[in-house]
Amino acid sequence: MFNRAVFVMVVIALLMSVRGVAIASEEEDAPESAVSSPPMEMDDPGTPGKQGIEVNLVGTLLRAGSGRGSETLLDANFGIGDRIQLKLERPYLTQWARGLPYQEGLGATELGVKWRFIDHNGLEVAAYPQYEFNDGPTPRDEDGNPEDKAGSAFLIPLLLSKTLNHFYTLAANVAYRRNLENLGDDLNVALGAGRSVGGHGRVLAEVFSERTTHFKNRQTDVRVGWAGTMFPGWFAHSQLELGEFASLGHSIGATEAGEPSTSMTFGVSFVKAPKE
Repeated sequence: MFNRAVFVMVVIALLMSVRGVAIASEEEDAPESAVSSPPMEMDDPGTPGKQGIEVNLVGTLLRAGSGRGSETLLDANFGIGDRIQLKLERPYLTQWARGLPYQEGLGATELGVKWRFIDHNGLEVAAYPQYEFNDGPTPRDEDGNPEDKAGSAFLIPLLLSKTLNHFYTLAANVAYRRNLENLGDDLNVALGAGRSVGGHGRVLAEVFSERTTHFKNRQTDVRVGWAGTMFPGWFAHSQLELGEFASLGHSIGATEAGEPSTSMTFGVSFVKAPKE
């Protein structure tokens, strides 16, 4: 079990300015410090740019009480113009818990469109409507009998971020999730912060809370993460970029399942620069 005090100390340590770390000069373009998904749960208003492409291969391991699970996710994004992005996601899921059969299969397909309608003086605001299909695996009870799927849903997030002092970003997300099979709606609320490190990396932290429409807590997680560029010198004169990311999250307070939850996310991203 993770100690909450350790998590708080890690968050503070990651976001502190560390003397001796080489950082990009003030004269250069502002280094990346956005609080983005992946590896975080919350997202940022940034888009790939005109005909820019970003493909993320993401792995997540989850532990909740005696239960174990994993998600292998393909997350593909394409930029239309400077401020609009199309998204396609499809995960592969596994799940195991004591007294339940091992379950696996392709998860629900998700499509989204992000529109950054404010981008001024370091402040960015975007809307990111998404639709989740009801094509995920059918869960089964302890006797192997099928249970109801999660159902199709609309997710309507508002994403905000503000760059401060060249190297820092503060971020917030508010999202309403409408289940179309009347299986329960949700509100997601998140606050996050990021700091650029060395011009090619960033440390990240967030508090992400899933709640009912009456604001009753379902689960709240604290997460810390890292994202960076791999081999930046190799791709300095090309349109390609290779990234890496990882994060560690843990629930705080009560959870709807009644058991604490820990998650670890890691992966790589392939980016094609936008057209000039």
